[in-house]
Amino acid sequence: MKQTLMGNDAIALGIIHSDIDLISGYPGTPSSEILGNVNKLKYQLDLDLYAQWGTNEKVGFEVAYAGAIAGRRSAVTMKQVGLNVASDALMSASYIGNLAPFVLIVADDPGFHSSQTEQDSRIFAKFAKIPVFDPATPQDAYDFVKLAADVSEKFQTPTMLRPVMRVCHARQIVEVKENHDFKPTKGEFKRDIKRWAAVPRAGRIIQGYYQIERINAIKEYNWLNLIKPEFDKCIGGKLLILTSGTGDGFTREALEDLGVKADVVKFKMPYPLPEKEIKAQFANYEQILVVEEPMACIEEQILCDKVHGKIDGTMNIIDEMQKVYIQTALTKLGIYKGEDLYPVIPFKDEVAARPPNLCPGCPHRDIYYSITKVFKKKKSIYPSDIGCYTLAINQEAIDTVLCMGASVSMASGFSIADPDKYIVATIGDSTFFHGGIPPLINAVYQKHKFMLVVLDNSVVAMTGRQKPPQRQNKEVDILKIAEGCGAETYEYIYSNDLNNSINFFKEMKKKYDEASGPIVVVVREFCVLDKDVVGDHIPNDFATVTPEDCVACDQCTTVYKCPPMAYNDDGVVEIDPFLCIGCGACLNVVCPTEAFVLDEENKGFNL
Repeated sequence: MKQTLMGNDAIALGIIHSDIDLISGYPGTPSSEILGNVNKLKYQLDLDLYAQWGTNEKVGFEVAYAGAIAGRRSAVTMKQVGLNVASDALMSASYIGNLAPFVLIVADDPGFHSSQTEQDSRIFAKFAKIPVFDPATPQDAYDFVKLAADVSEKFQTPTMLRPVMRVCHARQIVEVKENHDFKPTKGEFKRDIKRWAAVPRAGRIIQGYYQIERINAIKEYNWLNLIKPEFDKCIGGKLLILTSGTGDGFTREALEDLGVKADVVKFKMPYPLPEKEIKAQFANYEQILVVEEPMACIEEQILCDKVHGKIDGTMNIIDEMQKVYIQTALTKLGIYKGEDLYPVIPFKDEVAARPPNLCPGCPHRDIYYSITKVFKKKKSIYPSDIGCYTLAINQEAIDTVLCMGASVSMASGFSIADPDKYIVATIGDSTFFHGGIPPLINAVYQKHKFMLVVLDNSVVAMTGRQKPPQRQNKEVDILKIAEGCGAETYEYIYSNDLNNSINFFKEMKKKYDEASGPIVVVVREFCVLDKDVVGDHIPNDFATVTPEDCVACDQCTTVYKCPPMAYNDDGVVEIDPFLCIGCGACLNVVCPTEAFVLDEENKGFNL
């Protein structure tokens, strides 16, 4: 049976067709659609399975891992930086192992398209001593879920499936199983304290030896079942190219474009590799090129004089794979001596830069605008966090972004390092649950003075509007949590009248001056893309500009930064009626000459 599937759809279907019935995780591009699609399939097909988001990746990992040691076929999904958060649990789980299959699905982001790092999760798998599967296409992504589950069950080890962004979001006609009879498993925890309780030293060192034995056994499995059949197709010659993941497709296309002949071997499982068996094949070739992204996982395992790749500078050492990098490598090796088939063609006219921006009508914009109006930039520091609100960097309302929850910890650090400045940190509701609570407790404990503004729109907006804890259960209240941490707390109900927001933060500035520790402000907002609630908040007050009142001061286009606002050919700001959402927030405060007025013609028009 054939279906046109996006890579993440294929992984979700692969999960179902592998009878995995306990799935947890945390959203993060490019992985977010996987668990969401599992849930869709659950309801469409009426399947008996558990598929829910955790509050962070570590929690999601531990929920799924517990299922696997209690006999449930389990998986967890996250993006590559989420693996940093889950790594504590991963390292121990690798020693301990599991009974039922446990598949760790980590989506990497070569090229930094939606991430703060370009780390290679295959290297993490090597660090943790667990096998990793690297799909090159959506078809691979579907097939490799079952392969990863089978290897996990056979060797009682966590396994990693590592699709990159170009696989997660590519589409392909995928051959899938027809009429799969989903068979959920019944869990039963069997007490084995020596195995399941990770207590040093005697039990761990024994498990360490088992771990090494297991990896060696998986190497043999990898050679006999996955690698040797590929080498059996080879004929030998000048060049052997070893690939993994998307590197395989780019390699085969580039070879065809360039008219170069070479044997190509794709490693489905790039770790662990049977080094001796692979190196024995090198006698049939003059040179070996390794094409992988973004780091040298394969290359490090098979180093020898014949091998070229990232370590010796033959291949690119940063950025996602492109055919031009393969052409450059083949030129360096003396294999290709033709013309440049992939030249950079400059545009005749420069395309106007369009940085990502907060949506029209987004409450985040108004809150950041109000904060910077009250807490002046020269006298303040604005640490922030990971979320769509990070786009307020365009309003110069954010100074630092590090990782999930770091706004709170860094606010503590800034309060020590530069105590004469106001420290106003911002964090989203989901990020607060993910990583903001421990540093807040630390700040209360150490009496670090700053203001933490929690932008609570009750949705994980950036990754697809997943529902955070307080949306599912109103007993989970950020204000109560902050109070329980011992912080001084205040609540503000968002208003589209900017005067109200500015006046509120003026009062908060007074509270800040009087405080001896952290202040937490919970701003109750909404997301303009959240169709379930947005209709209750947008008054349909559309704005227009009185041309003769506009003095081109740039306050609206560079400080407030709402996308519908732009200069026309006459040098006057106008509002694009197709982008304006009708929030009415710009009708006061934003324009010093009051050029923004209510569009009486469209007043009350319902989008």
